[in-house]
Amino acid sequence: MLMLAKTIIRGGCFAVAGALMAATGFASAAQAADMWKHGIVEAKGDSGFLFQAAEGGFAAKRNLDINMVEFTGGPTALKALIAGELDSFEASPVVAFAAMHQHADIKIIGCNWPGMTYTIFAAKNIATPADLKGKAVGVSAPGSLPALFGQLALEAVGISGSDVRYANAGGSADRVRAISSGVVAAAASSSEFAVSADMLNIKPLLAGAQVTPKFVKVCIMTTGAKIKARRQDMVNFLASEMEGLTYAVNNKDAMITLARKVAHLPDSDKTAEFIYDEAIKYKAIATDLAIPLDNLQWTDDQMVRLGALRQKADIHNFVDDSVRTEALATVKK
Repeated sequence: MLMLAKTIIRGGCFAVAGALMAATGFASAAQAADMWKHGIVEAKGDSGFLFQAAEGGFAAKRNLDINMVEFTGGPTALKALIAGELDSFEASPVVAFAAMHQHADIKIIGCNWPGMTYTIFAAKNIATPADLKGKAVGVSAPGSLPALFGQLALEAVGISGSDVRYANAGGSADRVRAISSGVVAAAASSSEFAVSADMLNIKPLLAGAQVTPKFVKVCIMTTGAKIKARRQDMVNFLASEMEGLTYAVNNKDAMITLARKVAHLPDSDKTAEFIYDEAIKYKAIATDLAIPLDNLQWTDDQMVRLGALRQKADIHNFVDDSVRTEALATVKK
């Protein structure tokens, strides 16, 4: 059995598959069929859920070694998948929809975190969403998850795109700091910043799970070619993910302990606890990796309506649910 390894890739640069193996101490001869390279957006307080299959022994019992490859963003992980440097990756499906519309060989094979645990944060002097009219709202690049969520969340409470000014305010932490510094009045960001809201002089204004319940946050993606070439390994991978997520959902302490280990969080950091409680409260995690086709279609349609995509597409063309179905049957045996 190969020892579990984790490769961290940051800054948008990644090596070819052979270099990845060398960097983690594996000679080319050791690249057995049971090594699985899975991309993820860098480890945070949610790591106790997302790393459980790899770190908790669930993959090992299926003779699979999951190499968790960290990226600074979903688009970079998508490029690595297309280049053949990953077997799968997980991120917001919005990062892949444009490529899928162009007939790229990308398939959604499961959705582990369909619930939108994202938040519109605001300055303390913003009492209601209506107070944002005429002000700047921090998002990210056009067509990104933060940009789409920001628009959809505010529309859900009656604030149109013409009522506010959307500004690219950088990454999650940068967007929150932009509120504190007065650059923007509100911003869309990961919900975990609520833990530090008082220190940052901000407050949660709109919870994504409530105002955008159809917006799908995270799915697992691969390529059709990879499904054909490594189907049984992929079944084992998804089965391990199902069992790992189920264990984490049912064992809060284990989830928190692993999150602190993987993300290097001090014991005083309460981010993992917050994320666990929020995920359970909103039933944001799908332990069976069920693919919410209707919600994915809605998400794709909204991207078209908001101009992030040119024309509508049938989401069924972007999904392969057969591997997940086999994995679920394996878990239930």
